[in-house]
Amino acid sequence: MSEDKSMDAGASDQPERRTRSFRRYQPAARLSPDQLRRQDAVLQSAWRNLTAAAPVIAFLNTHNDSLGAQPLHLALASDEGLLRVETLLGEIALRA
Repeated sequence: MSEDKSMDAGASDQPERRTRSFRRYQPAARLSPDQLRRQDAVLQSAWRNLTAAAPVIAFLNTHNDSLGAQPLHLALASDEGLLRVETLLGEIALRA
């Protein structure tokens, strides 16, 4: 009986082991091949015309009144949106 008490005491000294369940990480939304192509094109155009990280990030992620949307979202939505964003980037580059 004293052995049972010592075994119980030894078992309670160690914390209970817990296993982790691993899950695959999945992003909220996957882009289609066309969206990836347009994303690449708009990023290259932004870098070519704005040349620095801060202006590129600010331009792509800030609502633009002349476009009526965020340039990155507009460019991802359609080829027409991409063309509108690239045209605006060209105009910005000419003004600079």
